[in-house]
Amino acid sequence: MRAWAIFLAGLILWAVHFLALYIVASVFLTTPLARILTLLITALCLGAATLLFLRLRAVQDRSELDRWMKRVAQAGIGLAGVAILWQGLPALLV
Repeated sequence: MRAWAIFLAGLILWAVHFLALYIVASVFLTTPLARILTLLITALCLGAATLLFLRLRAVQDRSELDRWMKRVAQAGIGLAGVAILWQGLPALLV
């Protein structure tokens, strides 16, 4: 069970970010408050992704399988970080 949580941590974070931005966009539309909330949510999620990545990096590998799992999870967190940035950026540019 722990392995699945490690694998999916980045993607779950991405889903939480998407849901939060969807709620903000639905409630506040294009107000300045929506842009501020988008910036805050994006910054918080990027910070959480960075924390997850660094925490996973500090874990000691006991076997080849552990090393592989760690690399796949780090790739997922990296992908989620790019996706979070990609989703938050247009709201801040428009």
